[in-house]
Parts: sequence; C-alpha cells; structure tokens
Amino acid sequence: MVGVHAVPCRIEADLSPHGLPTMGIVGLPDAAVRESAERVRTAVRNAGLPWPKHRLTVNLAPADVRKEGPIYDLPIAIAILQASGTIPEDSLEEGSGHWFLAGELALDGSLHPVRGATALAMAASEDGGQGVIVAHQSVDACRLVPDVPVLGVSHLRDVVDFLARGVGTPRAGAAESIPIPGPTTRIHAVRGQEVASRATLVAAAGRHNLLMAGPPGSGKTMLARSMVDMLPPLGPREAVEVQLIRAAAGLDVQTERAFLRPFRSPHHTASAAALVGGGNVPRPGEISLAHRGLLFLDELTHFRPAVVDALREPLEEGVITIARAHGTHRFPAEALVVAAFNPNRRSGNAGATSCAGTLERIGAPILDRFDIHVELSPPRMESIVMAARSRSGTSMACPRELVAGAHDRAIARQGAANAVVHAGELEGVTGMSRPDLHWLARSVDHLGLSFRAFDTVRRVARTIADLEAAPSVQRNHLEEAISYRRFDRG
Repeated sequence: MVGVHAVPCRIEADLSPHGLPTMGIVGLPDAAVRESAERVRTAVRNAGLPWPKHRLTVNLAPADVRKEGPIYDLPIAIAILQASGTIPEDSLEEGSGHWFLAGELALDGSLHPVRGATALAMAASEDGGQGVIVAHQSVDACRLVPDVPVLGVSHLRDVVDFLARGVGTPRAGAAESIPIPGPTTRIHAVRGQEVASRATLVAAAGRHNLLMAGPPGSGKTMLARSMVDMLPPLGPREAVEVQLIRAAAGLDVQTERAFLRPFRSPHHTASAAALVGGGNVPRPGEISLAHRGLLFLDELTHFRPAVVDALREPLEEGVITIARAHGTHRFPAEALVVAAFNPNRRSGNAGATSCAGTLERIGAPILDRFDIHVELSPPRMESIVMAARSRSGTSMACPRELVAGAHDRAIARQGAANAVVHAGELEGVTGMSRPDLHWLARSVDHLGLSFRAFDTVRRVARTIADLEAAPSVQRNHLEEAISYRRFDRG
C-alpha cells in the first residue's frame, strides 16, 4: 500500500543446483516477510506438494519499495511451485492475463484473509489483470470493484488446482448484490429543537460543515448522528474509495456496512496525527476515515489548538497532504464536518449561557470554515411532550428524500455539492437578482462578516432554494442563510 492505493509487487523465484538447499528473500522485506520462508515451506509440505531441494532465491520487485506484512505468503508459494514445475509455466504468463494474489498461509496450507483486498482488486482492474485470488473471507471486499473476476479459496491446494488444471470458477465483482441497509435513527427523536433540526437538514443537503453550541443534553450528538441517515447510501465508486482508505489505515473491510456513510467521532484528546493522519509510514487519520461521510468533533473547544488548526487544509481543499522524508502522501478528506461545544455560563444568571470567550479557543480561521452555525437552548418540557404527540411514528424517509432531491439538483446543475462550488461560479449558480445581491453585501458589512462568509451565505442560500426546488435564490433564502452566521459576527 502506497497511500490509499495498492502497488503491484512481482514475485520472482529462482532455483539453483549450486549451494545448500536454503531459501532467501530479497527486495526490502520486513521481519514478517522474512518469516514467510518458514511459513511457506511448512505450508507447501503439509499440503502434500513437493518442495524443491535446491537453493531458492525469492525476489520481491520493485526492490526499492519496502514490503510489509504476511500478504506475500500465497504468491511466494505459487512462484516457487511454478519454478519447480508443479504448476505449468504458461499458467502464469502475462500474455494470457496474469492473476493478482494475496494471502497469509497457515502451517497446514489453509489461507487466511489479509487487509487491503479491495485495493488489490482495484489494482487488478487498473493493471488489466485476469482477476484476483484471495481467501474466501475477502471475496465480498473484492466484489466492491465491479467487473473483476474473484476466486475465493480456502487452501493452497485450491489455488494449485485452479492454475494447473483449471478447477474452480471465478466470480465477477457484483457490488450491487451486497444489501444496502436502510436508515436506523429518527431525526424527530430530537424534540423541541426545530431551528437546529432545520439547520442539520440544510447542512446535509448541501454538504455544509456545521457548528453547534448548546448546553449538555440539548441534543447536539443526536442531531449529528441523525445527519448520517439523511445522506443517501454510498455509490459503488464511493464505497470503493472508503474501503481503500480503511485498508491504508490497516482496518478490516466491513462488507455488511460497505454502502453506509462512515461516521467518525474521535475523542477530544486525539493528537494531530490521529485526526489528520501521519506517522513514520503515513496513514490516514480520522478526517480521511470519514471521507464521503461525517466527522463529528464533540467538545471542539477541548481539542488542543494545534490539532484544530490542522483541519484548515482538509476543510478547505477536501484533501490532506502528509510529507515525510521518504515521500509525500495525499489522502482524500471530503468529509462533512460537524462540531459541537458547550457555551460558558453567564455569571450571575444560572440559566443563561454565552459563547463569548469560548469561541476564542476555536479561532477565527477555523470558525470561518464552518458554513452553518446554530445555537441550541434547553427545550421546555411542555414543548417536548407536544412534539412527541405530533411526531410519533414519523420516520427518516421524508428528510432523506428532501436531502437526496436537493443534492441531485445541485449535481445536475454544477456537477458538485453546493458547499464546494467555486466562488467565481456562484453568481451563475444562484441566479440572484441585483437588488438581493446588494442587500446581502450590505448585511455582510453590517454584521462584520468576512468575504469568505459572503460566499458561504450564497452557497447555503442555494441549498435552501434547492430544498424548495426553487430555480433561483430569493430574499427569504438569503435571510435564512445569513441567520446561520451566528458566531463570527463583528
């Protein structure tokens, strides 16, 4: 794995009649790869297959890229069996279409799954491979990549039988056969917070970053979790992107949740490397693991300032670049970011709160990159009871349909979500009248907002208009959008 992509490694085996019958592995192997020699030798013998009695050299090419992990066990065993004549030489010729293999061998010859099966299938698709051969447990992960034949095996003998005698039938990838679960939560479980519920609907429809402030128990976390169910399921290509990032982070593929939007909620003690990625061998962080999904930063003001500042690039560009001595890696980070914090209590008033002072710990540059600001207040018990009576049995279907409809209109119009529309295209996208544009400019000056906020208000207003299927942005859309700029007013 290099970043989020799998780079093909060609296994070469050479038998020499000169020297002791030992086995050496070259090509920058780590300790786990060097130990493959004993695993492969024992697995081949216990599988009832002949082991060559010659000096054996295995090369992992390209030799200047470090190899890690036990994924090379299976291809090393197949290369040795091909070199010794157990498998016909033409079965692995590239002219007839080469196979991509990966798997860890047990001592009895059985095959264990390895991480990165989806990336392996993607590499086979891009490199014109005949297909992939993996453990049975990794078949569903490979089938996320369409039109790539996948052969699931449980033992080394199964691979030999297929390559030597054509026993076994690969199946082409069919991601659509994996069930797509429906929504699991209800937005109306949050009662008495109509303004905040509306803000989360707008944020989900336009993929706008959302910042919430409110006392404990006001529903901030529940609103954030409900937003994932508002978003439509991942498409096949998006599902592959998410699983490639999980593989790069060393996580297993969750095939039963492959089409669900990821939801990540790191603790406020997380380091910058954990949040945006890093390490000697760079791995993606939480912002990348939430790609195409939602990253929830609860207690934002308790995160260390340096950690919060590290979010500037991914919030603005949708990608995080990590530079190290041996290379630079770019990880996708197009996540919908939702943050929440508790405001300070006002002195002398036990029931009142204030965001003054609290916002200073966030910083103006980060605050400016949240498109929607909303403040929650403790709901009255009477309003909660009335909301429970009027909304009992209401499901997530309606909010999800509204979000999907608004998002589809944005894609059909400009090919991207409203939150990422370039500033130069906003005038044509919004279709605002000249008087409304001047009204917005005066309002932005009066409230002391930044020029970035001026563009942000237009993007949010475009989303509000899409929720109403309005062809252009009107004054009422602008008024609602500018009401969501609560925390950066001068």
